[in-house]
Amino acid sequence: MAIDIKEEIANYLLNNCFLMGTVDSTREKYYYVINHEESFRQIFLPIGYTLVIHRNLRVVQLINNHGSGRIALKKYESIILLIFRLLYVEKRESLSTNEDRIYATVEEIKNEYEKLNLPRKFDRAFLEDSIRNIKRYNLVKVENGLANMDAKIQIYPSVMLAMPDTNISKAYDETVKLLSQYENSEEEDEE
Repeated sequence: MAIDIKEEIANYLLNNCFLMGTVDSTREKYYYVINHEESFRQIFLPIGYTLVIHRNLRVVQLINNHGSGRIALKKYESIILLIFRLLYVEKRESLSTNEDRIYATVEEIKNEYEKLNLPRKFDRAFLEDSIRNIKRYNLVKVENGLANMDAKIQIYPSVMLAMPDTNISKAYDETVKLLSQYENSEEEDEE
């Protein structure tokens, strides 16, 4: 028995949270949802989900209205996710607006990570562990393994939606505050 396309897409969204129009393997599903938006809203409404379409990013997002079903990332997974988001924003601004695919190398990720001076060392096993959950939810795609520093990871636009901006803004403000304390202490040390 053939699976209904709406049923297939609904299950995909329930399992993956995001559906990208910028990815070859999901582009057709993305446009199907766009063309049948109200039908999909009606599918998810009775089970407590909201379908959100971010046309500027070409991402369909499924949000649980009750706040459940969220993944709990470990500290270092969250840090790597934030690094992916930072690299996505930086590269998006520097590339032409027509560019759909954003890539980061392992070396770029490592450089951003090492700027944080965290106790855990950055290596291949660490990166693989950190992105295991991140990959599962359509936030990034490892292109050809992580064997060398030139290995590429495609960062999907959904990375912009994975963490609420309010949390990121609060974290940014706290980080700036802490960094300013370090800057002040360095000036005192120099004097």
